[in-house]
Amino acid sequence: MVLTLTFVLLASAFALALWGTSLFFQSYWYSEPAGKMPIRALVAGLLVGGVLTLWALVNTRAESANKYGTVFDFNPVGAKEVTAFDAVRRYPRKTDGAEETVPFKRLAASKPPEFVDASGKKYALYTTDFLTVALILDDGDGRTARFDATLDPKSANTYARLGDGGNHQFNERGGSRHLDAAYPYTVYAPSRGATITTLALNGLMFVAWFVAFWVVLQYGSGHALGLALVCGAITLVVLMPLLFKLNTPKPATPAPPVAVAVAR
Repeated sequence: MVLTLTFVLLASAFALALWGTSLFFQSYWYSEPAGKMPIRALVAGLLVGGVLTLWALVNTRAESANKYGTVFDFNPVGAKEVTAFDAVRRYPRKTDGAEETVPFKRLAASKPPEFVDASGKKYALYTTDFLTVALILDDGDGRTARFDATLDPKSANTYARLGDGGNHQFNERGGSRHLDAAYPYTVYAPSRGATITTLALNGLMFVAWFVAFWVVLQYGSGHALGLALVCGAITLVVLMPLLFKLNTPKPATPAPPVAVAVAR
């Protein structure tokens, strides 16, 4: 519903704005405006509005926030749900620094997702007795991936504090993936495909503006290119961040807190 309203408002606003500005600029730059300008402006508005609405749909329905955002602010990562893992726990109070591996499985109907061990006890990143130093996930085909905690170099039994105050994350040993330590229900990985798609969407927006000015509204190619660059820049900096915000669905599960977990 919100996306439909977005498209209607964008197409209408662009059509009216392009109609008025084209009558002015083309009267100034050329002998007279192009014929059937109201229809041309409507087609141009539908074209640009449609492309921007499609972009908002793709980005706001992606599995990670701002995966296909503007070139100034995008997060090209892929996401994969986690259904089970082994937690490697360290017990600092034991003289031998003992560690144990505890399997956890995800409860199917839990919201937010929860993991429990064989006895039904919920997963915890740390307690007064232990801290989780790694998570081991099944990668399929008999392969496993280990995600290690970043520990304080001055204290082997304390998590390193993050400078930005975000959630502590576990990083894949020998790889580029990571997951949230306290809420390990999603593995994130850099995605070349997401980067290419993001650049394509940004480029498509400029192409839509250029086609609207040159082909539809009948500006000269030089004027069309200049106007497309100006309108495209405004779209990237002002309009798209607003559209992404307005069209982002409400989260189905509560967002995890931003406090950094530190074992003591």
